[in-house]
Amino acid sequence: MKAKSLRKYDQAIFDAVLNTVSDGITVISKDLKIIFQNDAMCQNFGKRIGEYCYEAYRGRGEVCEDCIVLEVLKDGKPRRALKDVQMPDGNILWAEYFSGPFKDENGNIIGAVEVVRDVTEQIRITEECVTLRREVQRQFQFENIITQSKKIKEIFRLIERIASTSSTVLISGESGTGKELIAKAILYHSDRKEMPFVTVNCGAIPENLLESELFGHVKGSFTGAIKDHKGLIETAHGGTLFLDEVGEIPLSLQVKLLRFLQEGESRRVGDTQVKKFDVRIISATNRNLEEAVKDGVFREDLLFRLSVIPIYMPSLRERREDIPLLATHLLQRLCDTHDRNVTGISSETLKKLMDYEWRGNVRELENTIEYALHLTDDGQTIKDEQLPKKFSGVTEMSEIPQNFISIDEYSKRTIIALQTNYTEEQIAAILGISRKNLWEKRKRWDIPRVTGTK
Repeated sequence: MKAKSLRKYDQAIFDAVLNTVSDGITVISKDLKIIFQNDAMCQNFGKRIGEYCYEAYRGRGEVCEDCIVLEVLKDGKPRRALKDVQMPDGNILWAEYFSGPFKDENGNIIGAVEVVRDVTEQIRITEECVTLRREVQRQFQFENIITQSKKIKEIFRLIERIASTSSTVLISGESGTGKELIAKAILYHSDRKEMPFVTVNCGAIPENLLESELFGHVKGSFTGAIKDHKGLIETAHGGTLFLDEVGEIPLSLQVKLLRFLQEGESRRVGDTQVKKFDVRIISATNRNLEEAVKDGVFREDLLFRLSVIPIYMPSLRERREDIPLLATHLLQRLCDTHDRNVTGISSETLKKLMDYEWRGNVRELENTIEYALHLTDDGQTIKDEQLPKKFSGVTEMSEIPQNFISIDEYSKRTIIALQTNYTEEQIAAILGISRKNLWEKRKRWDIPRVTGTK
């Protein structure tokens, strides 16, 4: 249909557009009387043509003090405002108002056009997000982290001094010691707390995908790259990137990460353009990276760049004074989660918990309390008999026939038997593991390499 033939439909098209949009649209004369309403406005307030706008839309007997229509009528400049409005049914909604001049063919202002948009849901969501953010921030305030340990309190004092800087932080310690908790405590005491906080577990992403995840890629850069992909460094621009298990980053990728730390520059896979980003790097590891450097699986220069501020998280064995506090706190939290009423932990059981080695640290303690909770009746305290069997010296392993050996024991014996005549690559291939896994097993079982082996 040609534009010329459309002219006879101009009014119909105009009416269709006005009455299809979900925003309310009204036209108000210079004496503040309503001269037009679209369907959305009629649905919300009823047909109010000829009435004063402040009576029809605000239920008032006089002009509103914050009336933006009056300002538009005076100078012809568009205005915008956010107001709470009481609807005819008594409900309150938040509305965004856009007002502009309504002029005749000579350019004289004869009224104002007002568009009203309901933003109640957006306001509610925003308020909920603010409340949630405040609650999250409260959880990571030092006074809300459960500890009596002098070592942990020393870490708190360090965080207070370095949180507002952009220096890199390397948090080391065993699994389950709360390294991510400390990373978030740094974040929420920093100037970047309102900016993105992006977390990536470097050990959970396959090596061939990790580069794309961190740095992004462009369409067509490899098979399956069907569109441009923003990397996590770019996503964290202005904020913080938390690299968990940073020791698992492959050597081939460590060079690229080092360049970003040195220059603040990043380039997507398959791209020629280099971009600069402002990102603070906090990383964590449960490995001894200095030993990894000696074994040639981690770059020394990258370690220096990552660990401007080193923080060591002590294991639960090194802060046994926290065990009763943590156990009680975890029990209360788990009771809330499972809607239970277990009243506490007996003193004898607390003593047993304090004497245990806790190789899995706080995470293992939480699992133990949750196990005991399910075996304890409401109104009762947790006693020794509700703890897992490992606390009484009886484990499922004791039921295995004595002529069997574990997989770990088999691996240990194989390494010792082969290391004199085989290279590290050959031993790893025989065991069906990577050389890095072999290195980790040697460290865990304290099996030194024989001098002269490769």
